[in-house]
Amino acid sequence: MDKCRVIEILEFYKEIDGEIALYRRILHDYEIQYYHTIGEMANDGQPKGQYHISRPVENAVMNIPDYVREDIEDYEKEVRDLQKLKGQILQEISRLRLKEKTIVFDYYIYGMKWEQVAERNHYSDRQCKNIRDAAVDKLVEKFQNNAFIREFKKTNGK
Repeated sequence: MDKCRVIEILEFYKEIDGEIALYRRILHDYEIQYYHTIGEMANDGQPKGQYHISRPVENAVMNIPDYVREDIEDYEKEVRDLQKLKGQILQEISRLRLKEKTIVFDYYIYGMKWEQVAERNHYSDRQCKNIRDAAVDKLVEKFQNNAFIREFKKTNGK
């Protein structure tokens, strides 16, 4: 792992919540499209025969095409992976020294400009960049030692 990859991961952090929201919307659309009829079938208001066996949920689930089921599983896995990545990134950043952690959070996580970071932390722009460089150097090793972050590959949707 190199500094460019660490910076790429830190910059991607801001996008994680948006990616998760997108995948959840897609999953919700699938749910409406394929599972919505289940409730309608189960609650049609008609009396059932005493020994009539009705399996509307099972029948509806069985009618979901395999490619849709695979897509749903892929999106659910993607959401889990993104949530885990977010947690792992925060965990590794939290292991930095306080001033490094603060500057990394301000610049990469909160998206502040260098002037804002410098003012907030009472350093010059140049000092903040130097502290950031030291923090990124430490994160190279930390991210390399974290198997999940090291192996994570950003997908560009389906």
